[in-house]
Amino acid sequence: MSEFSAKDYDEFKTKYPINSEGYHNVGHVLAFYEVAGTLVSHGLLNENLLFDASDIAFTWSKLEKIIPGWQKETSPALWENAVWLANRYKQWQKKVWKPNQKWKTSTA
Repeated sequence: MSEFSAKDYDEFKTKYPINSEGYHNVGHVLAFYEVAGTLVSHGLLNENLLFDASDIAFTWSKLEKIIPGWQKETSPALWENAVWLANRYKQWQKKVWKPNQKWKTSTA
């Protein structure tokens, strides 16, 4: 993701054609967030654990620009759980995340 850059979906399609390595890499990252979003939304994965351990802010800042065009071209349901997760992370970051949170302190 450190090398990925596209200002929108049209540029993404041009720079990373469907069978390219870059296209597949983006698809794998989004698939991870899609599954993670589904698990968090169903209460099967603790969001504190996921958000504390993941780099969603860095990754999403690059990917969020391509999602609207991709959904428009295919389906609004495409990556909907990844989008939900990213929005949830933004709320979590503002309301929950603080260094030295009680749930983060070690009991050892």
